[in-house]
Amino acid sequence: MLLYDQYLTSAQQMLEPFADTGAILQFVSEEKISVAHFWTTTPTVILGLQDQRLENLAGGLKFLDDNDHIYYLRNSGGLGVVTDPEVLNFTLFLPNKDDLSIDQAYQKMADIMQATFSQKIKTGEIKHSYCPGTFDLSINDQKIAGISQRRSGNAVAVMAYISITGDQKRRSQLMKDFYEVSNYPVSQKIDFPNVDVHSMENLDNLIDQPLTSTSAEQKILTTLTSNNYSIDRKNFNIVRNSQPYQNAYQKTLEELVYKNTKLLGENYDL
Repeated sequence: MLLYDQYLTSAQQMLEPFADTGAILQFVSEEKISVAHFWTTTPTVILGLQDQRLENLAGGLKFLDDNDHIYYLRNSGGLGVVTDPEVLNFTLFLPNKDDLSIDQAYQKMADIMQATFSQKIKTGEIKHSYCPGTFDLSINDQKIAGISQRRSGNAVAVMAYISITGDQKRRSQLMKDFYEVSNYPVSQKIDFPNVDVHSMENLDNLIDQPLTSTSAEQKILTTLTSNNYSIDRKNFNIVRNSQPYQNAYQKTLEELVYKNTKLLGENYDL
């Protein structure tokens, strides 16, 4: 399994992880090699495609500006999430996607999280979290992570955002206020989340262990090693610099730039 670590520190980098996702999916599909991608960001709200339909999105984006969060639209469905240096984004790329059903791929991520951190981790929607989903991960009914999935060619990407440490109440309040501003008047077509700031919590608090994004990543890699993966920490850059990868990356990046420019207009600048 190839390891790809990414640390995003500026607005100019914000589309890179999702451009990489398209390129890694192509690589994994063709080469049958798994990839573990970990990344963190500055304070950022990642919008889902459904968020484009908010009645007062412009007002919500101004609210995020006023609260010192950058924002962008990802190229997949769902709703918005908030990330920062203490939220760990982890994507597991696997070949031979037809060997894994959608639910089995989600369960694979849940199994990794349970084996790494706690058998108390459960799956199931936490309705009043932000970006609620069927495979939310929680402990004692408080969400610690959300999972999404992309499939392309013969590969699957299972993506998790994991609230490791930091001020989760502030993140939840930010998203609660964002939706209250953006979804006015209330949409009759989409059930945008009514966020309860007590519905989510950090992993470190719930398992009563000191954690950072870095230490959590190392624990996940230890679990992957125990599952018979050999972690290659050196050679992903060779893949990333290859011409086929760069071609796929640029194609996905251009699509993302187009979607974000269309949504955000003059306020959007790579």
